[in-house]
Amino acid sequence: MNERLTEQLDKILALADSSHDGEAVVAVRKAREMLSRDGLSFSDLARAASVKTSAAIPFLTGGREYLESQIDHLRIQIEDLQSQMNTQDFQLDYWRRRALEVEQSLEHAQGEADRWKKLASETANRLWEIARQVGGSDNLPDAAVEPPRAASDKG
Repeated sequence: MNERLTEQLDKILALADSSHDGEAVVAVRKAREMLSRDGLSFSDLARAASVKTSAAIPFLTGGREYLESQIDHLRIQIEDLQSQMNTQDFQLDYWRRRALEVEQSLEHAQGEADRWKKLASETANRLWEIARQVGGSDNLPDAAVEPPRAASDKG
């Protein structure tokens, strides 16, 4: 619930204390309607009030010692979070380096693939020329009248 709705609910529940029964019943019904819009019930409201009250009791009764223990607890949590953050930074750095290595490997493999395609095309063209020189185009099948095209030349 947002703060505005909480304030409205507080005002409506104040009407539930009315000495006029009708007014009190209408206030309770309206409060139940507002809670149900947010998927809540009066028992949820009671639990929330209980949690807030029980959290305030140590502060009110423990004073300085309670606050110091809370500060120590929060410092430990901060240290744990900083440790987790350092670990995640280390892992992030590792994966960034690994991604760069993979990208470089991919670029190298692409370059090799292009080199082999070019070599295959040149070899096919040379063989074609040799075949033409040795036997002439009369001995070649009809489909082989033109030199073969490289795979990258095909549509």
